[in-house]
Amino acid sequence: MSNLQNLRNQQGEVNFRRKLAKQFAGQEVMYPGEPSYKQNLSIIRGRVKDYKRYFKSLISHEMTLEPYLEIGSGIGQGAMFLEDQYKTQGFATDISYDTLLLANHYKDKLHFKKMPFRVCCDVYNLPFKTNSLPFIFTVETLHHFPDPKPVLEEIYRVLAPGGYFYFNEEPVAQMINLNLWQRDRNLRWFEKILRSLLVLHFISKIGKSEIENNILEEAFSLKTWEKTLNVFDAVQATLKAFPYGPISVQIKTPKKGWPQYHPVRGWLNPPLYKNILLQILGGGIEALCKKSEKEAKPPIQKNVVQSSAPHNITSENFYGARQTPSESRGRTRGFFEGGERLSEQKLFELLACPNCKQKPGLNYHKSTKTLSCPICKTTYKSKNGIFMLFSREQMAKLYPEKVKGQKSKVKISS
Repeated sequence: MSNLQNLRNQQGEVNFRRKLAKQFAGQEVMYPGEPSYKQNLSIIRGRVKDYKRYFKSLISHEMTLEPYLEIGSGIGQGAMFLEDQYKTQGFATDISYDTLLLANHYKDKLHFKKMPFRVCCDVYNLPFKTNSLPFIFTVETLHHFPDPKPVLEEIYRVLAPGGYFYFNEEPVAQMINLNLWQRDRNLRWFEKILRSLLVLHFISKIGKSEIENNILEEAFSLKTWEKTLNVFDAVQATLKAFPYGPISVQIKTPKKGWPQYHPVRGWLNPPLYKNILLQILGGGIEALCKKSEKEAKPPIQKNVVQSSAPHNITSENFYGARQTPSESRGRTRGFFEGGERLSEQKLFELLACPNCKQKPGLNYHKSTKTLSCPICKTTYKSKNGIFMLFSREQMAKLYPEKVKGQKSKVKISS
């Protein structure tokens, strides 16, 4: 079995999200088992509160949060919150064009003022230069892949030396689940009863509509998560057993001065009783991962962003020297040369051609709002404010109607 999403999975993501976008736009009900427009708006507002908590924790430490890259953005509420609250700039990316398009509507509903630069792309082939971005994050995305390791390897490539990758709301697999059926997010009456009896979690799995549309719904063991996270030089992982805990924080530090991890059990190894609960009940994992500053750096070029994230991670002080939130926000705003905001031109200089293996930078043409590759000569146009940065072959397979010049049929309700 391949450790990568296949074309069927990716086409499933695109086609399912296209139909679901109509439902989330208040246009028509496509999947009764999935949230309605009003339900989704309520869920999104709750998500914004979650992001507020996540970023508050990150910004309270000496970390650079821009220019950022969000992977699996959906409508981009995480990126919009980051731009509005902390005056940052960056990219919201997703494989679903129609979901990214919904941001135009939800931005107003959520009372955000700024829209991130939106890029429709494939996470296995991120259209960004190597060592270019100091902060990358994703929430509730990695479980849609058969193996998260190749995804994190591509993220590691793009991440700047000394930069951070953060993810949250990803599942840890449970040993005991009969999996008698898959359930939708909107539970049926008997499923609600089984949930109240704490039985549902052991006999059914979520994701019915997605699975029926060839979208993967995976959960990974601690062994798989450790193997995946070893891509990074330092990691702080937080494990939480279903449904309310207990919580265990596990830290991997650089080899210099690191603890003597057990040669068999490894470093992602919570205390015995917590490990047993995770194995039986399943749970969730959150992690902050750091790329070493010793990573080979390309020659410094004008206007290319360089990371200034802290180093010398230890088990006692993962982040480095602490700052107050106000100090951190001030540093975020002054991250670029001269403390000025990053221009559109400079931001687009972080992009790379997805059609070329060597990932050359793209030229941005402000007058036509297009991007072009100096090597393969491909031109990328913005569609409704969204750049579709796929290889030619993948674009033809995932979005054949857009290759022919057709527009999305998704309409936004008032």
